[in-house]
Amino acid sequence: MTRFRVLLLLVFLLSGMASMPALSLKQSLEEADDLSVGDRFILNIRGDGPLESVELPDTLTNFHILKVEEKNKGTDKAWLRLTIVPLLPGSQSFPGLRVRSAKDAGESALTNRFRLNIISVRAQGDTLLADLKPLSKYPLQLPGWLYPLLLLAGAALLLLSWLLNRKKEKPREAPAATKPPAVIEPEADWQAALRELDELRARNLLAQGKLVLHHFELSLIQRRFMERRLGLPAVEMTTSEIRRALAGRLQDNPATVLGFLAYCDKVKFARYIPNPGEIREAEDWLRRWLLSYQPAAPETYPTGEESHAPLR
Repeated sequence: MTRFRVLLLLVFLLSGMASMPALSLKQSLEEADDLSVGDRFILNIRGDGPLESVELPDTLTNFHILKVEEKNKGTDKAWLRLTIVPLLPGSQSFPGLRVRSAKDAGESALTNRFRLNIISVRAQGDTLLADLKPLSKYPLQLPGWLYPLLLLAGAALLLLSWLLNRKKEKPREAPAATKPPAVIEPEADWQAALRELDELRARNLLAQGKLVLHHFELSLIQRRFMERRLGLPAVEMTTSEIRRALAGRLQDNPATVLGFLAYCDKVKFARYIPNPGEIREAEDWLRRWLLSYQPAAPETYPTGEESHAPLR
């Protein structure tokens, strides 16, 4: 009888442990309405116990986690606050995240998946081409083949008029010799880019808090230089298109050039805030890269008797 009671007690305890509830999570979103690429929104995760950490899966490619904050850390009400940035437009699915409890290291649970509609930075109508209407015909409009003939007839009349007036004109005295105007050499492409960089620094946009505009102008200087140097429409191309177009067309490693473009895109679209040292380093790199296209000065040789010595 005693053994039977002990067995009943063990069965009761085991069934109670098996029916214990697992870690329960509650999640909420903030600032998640009318999101566009580069905007931020907040994901709050709370549980029936204190939370310690969250695991970020490798499949999280359409979003970027800027910051994970532990709120009320060290208490029984510890919870997590995630700052997230969408990277692609359209309907995007955010995967479930595994959250671990602060009490039991082995206890965890998954958040619920959700879907967000991300608005494109550029309006959809800007990418569509409308069909052109056929040309309208106006009253008394001449056939198309007649216009070239009219142009040729007009040119012949002008030539005839010029020849007749030339015979009537009297020979003029030759004008006094004048000094030819000084020839102004056109500005080289790397010189124009350096001038634009100096003008950008003189505008002092960083002191005005215009960080995104400053990096937009930095990227534009490099893109305009590549247009003048390589003939690429770099101003209208994305960084991915420039990466494919630069294959075998640069005198140096294209990885550093693409890294500079990616850094500027990160500040412009992902709202990344670099420190002043990082900004200065990016500007100095752009200056060195432009100076690398400066042609080397021609070698000079001594004149006089030594210059006529035979080469050995």
